[in-house]
Amino acid sequence: MLRAVSLAFIIGIGVFLKKYKLIEENAGDVIKKIMISITLPAAIIANFAAIPSIQPIFAVIAILGMAADICMMGFGAFLTRKSTKDRQALYMLTLPAYNIGTFCLPFVQSFLPAIGSVAACVFDVGNSVICTGGSYAFVSEYVSGSKKGIDGKKFARRLLTSPPLMTYVVMFVLSMAHVRIPEQVLTFVSPISAANPFIAMLMLGLLFHLELKMAYLSEIAKILAWRYLFAVVLSCAIYFLLPFDQVIRQTLVLVCFGPISAIAPAYTGMCGGDEGLASCANSLSIICSMIVMTGLIGVFGLF
Repeated sequence: MLRAVSLAFIIGIGVFLKKYKLIEENAGDVIKKIMISITLPAAIIANFAAIPSIQPIFAVIAILGMAADICMMGFGAFLTRKSTKDRQALYMLTLPAYNIGTFCLPFVQSFLPAIGSVAACVFDVGNSVICTGGSYAFVSEYVSGSKKGIDGKKFARRLLTSPPLMTYVVMFVLSMAHVRIPEQVLTFVSPISAANPFIAMLMLGLLFHLELKMAYLSEIAKILAWRYLFAVVLSCAIYFLLPFDQVIRQTLVLVCFGPISAIAPAYTGMCGGDEGLASCANSLSIICSMIVMTGLIGVFGLF
């Protein structure tokens, strides 16, 4: 239990530092850049290097991550088909996409073997294609009513300039090809990788935004209810139907209950939606996911 409490405590440190202005106002953005460019790629390398190789069937997990996001984005479009453009953007960008690298991976690293972290990373390969650019590229065109379609060059550039996604892809290919990472490289990145859980949780605290306006509560309740209802259905299907080891299935169940992607509020604002509402929904989803995932760790006996 102390591990789960420790992760929550680090988030609390970030909230405390921000609330009492003990650090610069843009510290959260700086920490985010450090995590995305340095500690998360190092953690991905270390996790993949910890196992000899992965089987081609693992590609199913990546496809599952992408399919889950596409389904929820389509469901968001269905729910808001008769609503305003800003509400369509809100639902289509906050219902799909999981915060795996920042939130779920530190949990998995703390409680499950290396193969569990790899499963989370592979799921995030598909998830990242959507949440780091795919959803924004589609929704921005959808709400604008443009018939030009998605700008393929911008979409490709957005994906190719994502350090975590490119690290996922390279490590996945190397592992599939049974190429081992030199021990010297692993030794070099290990201290950086070990810092990722702390950096990730601190970043969440620094970016935590909780503005409980009465006008927000109804929409947030609906968004979170649909997200977690889908998570229950998806996690049951994964745990009882997929032909993977128990550790992998447990990992994927935890990932299903991950919070809203950290970048979703920004994309919501860029598409004309209410960024404040999306940020509040994101922060509340972190609290909900912390509670649910800690409970699932107890149910699985991982303490």
